[in-house]
Amino acid sequence: MVLKKLLQRLTTPVSELDDRRLREFCSGRADVTPINELRPRQEAAAVGEITSLRIVPREGSPWLEATISDGTGSLVVMWTGRRHIAGVAPGKRMIVSGRGSPYGKQGRLRLLNPRYELL
Repeated sequence: MVLKKLLQRLTTPVSELDDRRLREFCSGRADVTPINELRPRQEAAAVGEITSLRIVPREGSPWLEATISDGTGSLVVMWTGRRHIAGVAPGKRMIVSGRGSPYGKQGRLRLLNPRYELL
């Protein structure tokens, strides 16, 4: 039994193991919704890990954009007028809450200026 689990861990891709660990971490949080279950225009909270961070140039003031993943899906979070937020960096985990809206050609969910808590 132990050998079977060890062999499975050795042959499973690292990205799949990371997603599994992230799903386990995120599912252990109370009062949050998995990202793949979030619906547009409904107030909700999600927990996840920042997978990418970039500054989107806008006329007047830039936007800070983070992509957050919880192992079930991803979510785009944008803060208007910000270039940097202390503690917000790739690999950090956070809880975000707000009202989502469809974004882009694929209709990904986006939260503008969400409330957030770093974990």
